[in-house]
Amino acid sequence: MKATVFLMAILLLSSVISTTFAQDTAPKEAVARVAFTLKNNLGYHRMFRAEGPGLAYGFTMNRNESTPKNWPVGGKLYFSKDGETTDGLIFTVTVDDAGKTLLTSPKATPHATGATVTVRFRNNSLLPHKVMLITYKPDEAGNGTQGIMLLPYSNTTQTLPVGTKVYFADSEQVDIVMSGKRIDEGKPFLTVRKEDNGKTVNIFR
Repeated sequence: MKATVFLMAILLLSSVISTTFAQDTAPKEAVARVAFTLKNNLGYHRMFRAEGPGLAYGFTMNRNESTPKNWPVGGKLYFSKDGETTDGLIFTVTVDDAGKTLLTSPKATPHATGATVTVRFRNNSLLPHKVMLITYKPDEAGNGTQGIMLLPYSNTTQTLPVGTKVYFADSEQVDIVMSGKRIDEGKPFLTVRKEDNGKTVNIFR
């Protein structure tokens, strides 16, 4: 009798072990991946972070840069200050995104067709200056950023839509812009008007 019970216990234990082993070694269902193009349409250099199934890394993109990606479905793109932390979800990859161009600012609206003007900004100083030109165009997300070296009494010619806010940023404002924040709540150096077409504007007042 004891032998029979012992034998049954061994058979039961073997069955449990076999079932557990089969579950542990069963192949896991692969996560579908999606090939798409990622484009930075923010108008400035920015750091991002990607997270998802088998996906966790930080990266930077230059202004208007486009790069091919192959991410798992459910992969998420975030803004990031350091490439390690997340600072606002941008989008989540779905199967419908295959072959598409996904934007770092999906809510951006196309720039409306309208009047543009040409303005010259002059270094009216006896010394050379490197200026940081920050522009906010109407109906565009983000900003334009240009670092321009100007010799004494030389100028930079810019063609801008009417309504563009122009800033010559100091170091503090540059840090704010590079962190992904905006400075256009402050008073601009110039808000472009039709009447500014062809004008030369001194940078230093």
